[in-house]
Amino acid sequence: MSPNLRPAIVALVVALPAPLHAQWTQGEIGKVWVKSTFFWQKTDQEFGPSGDRRREPTGGESNSRAIYTEIIVGLLPTLDLWVQIPYLDLNFTSPSVTETSQGLGDLRFWLRWQVLSLDNGRTPVSLRAGAKAPLGFAPIDALLVPLGDGQWDIELFGEIGHSFWPAPAYAELWLGYRHRFENTETRKNPGEEFVFLAESGVNPTPWSLLKVTLDGFVGGNWIVEGVTTATVRRILTLQLAGGVKILGGWLESGVRLPLKGQNFPAGPQLIIGASGSFSVTR
Repeated sequence: MSPNLRPAIVALVVALPAPLHAQWTQGEIGKVWVKSTFFWQKTDQEFGPSGDRRREPTGGESNSRAIYTEIIVGLLPTLDLWVQIPYLDLNFTSPSVTETSQGLGDLRFWLRWQVLSLDNGRTPVSLRAGAKAPLGFAPIDALLVPLGDGQWDIELFGEIGHSFWPAPAYAELWLGYRHRFENTETRKNPGEEFVFLAESGVNPTPWSLLKVTLDGFVGGNWIVEGVTTATVRRILTLQLAGGVKILGGWLESGVRLPLKGQNFPAGPQLIIGASGSFSVTR
């Protein structure tokens, strides 16, 4: 199998957009926001090492499914704890082999602090710091499909948003840096990553939502056994999505279209999610 499709879905799940209006903290101690999202991609296309969109070289096809659950808990009016738990079901089939891995992926968690609330709260500015714990299956054998890269990450984000109220629209921008440590068993360091997300949305009615998101990351060169290689991983994705409000929560669906990248799957991705909130202090 190509070295690209097998591990890349793990990074793809990490790159998925996070919750709507993330720079607005919960604003209440004990308020809990929960979202579960189903992700599906079936493709025989990839962005190669030079960034060209091509057929997977061995004639293989990846069929990748994931459910990732995000939980945000208000610790203080301006401080949140945010946890992301993915479950992955990854499959690769080629003329010569079928490979499958299922199980929990890497756990991610952050603290998010809303440092400023400008324009009467319509323009929040937040900082988010966190880490990734390597819980996902990360085999040394390069022929197996991994559920993680087998190493720790730490990351820092700056986030700004704006509500155009009374117009029912918003916009937000995230910029982040991810430091990736070495996997000491495989002696591979995936390289630093610069992460970004820009999103704008509108509520045509109080119970509906339309949004467009541009997101991705640019990775540094991988270091393998102490040697800096030419391998880099990057992706730029456009997401078009909509949602409806039901019983106080939201149901969302959309499609993510990879626009350009390197060492990444190139096929479209379907996303379906459900979210809601409640308070544990009432």
